[in-house]
Amino acid sequence: MKNTRVARRYARALIELAEKGQLESWGSELERLAAVVDSPELEARLASPELSNTARQEAMAKIAERLNLSFPLRSLAVVIARHGRIAEASAIADAYRELVDQMLGRERATLTFAVEPSDEEKSRVLAGLEAIAKKKIIPTVKVDKELLGGVVAELGGKTYDGSLAGRLHEAQLKLAGQA
Repeated sequence: MKNTRVARRYARALIELAEKGQLESWGSELERLAAVVDSPELEARLASPELSNTARQEAMAKIAERLNLSFPLRSLAVVIARHGRIAEASAIADAYRELVDQMLGRERATLTFAVEPSDEEKSRVLAGLEAIAKKKIIPTVKVDKELLGGVVAELGGKTYDGSLAGRLHEAQLKLAGQA
């Protein structure tokens, strides 16, 4: 289980070191580091009890160097190894992204369309979500052919179902007297 409180602490410390122009690039570097150390083969090796703490720190330093990370991110990689938090790398990256989004007045949304949307369709949905959230929306677009038509948007823990499948389901419930 990932410790989000610890992850937020590391993320907040990194943000405090960053200048405004570095926030985005450090976030990308942190996500790259997390993706590498979370790979199943590397994760198992780094978590092995046969690996000494010193060797684990050296391994993280080499990984950070090979990824060409900036000095603060290289230092963070060694620090999380020293404190036995390598498994928290993804949670730290997620917490960092959330904190930066809050600072910059952004929110992330998942948009699921029935077919690949045009730029105009995406823009229209994003404009509606930005009006609801009163923030800039960063979308992740997915396609699910089972929707038949329309879009389902997930934003801030809420689901906005504008899909044809959702509307058919609502109609079915109304006809059955359950809605």
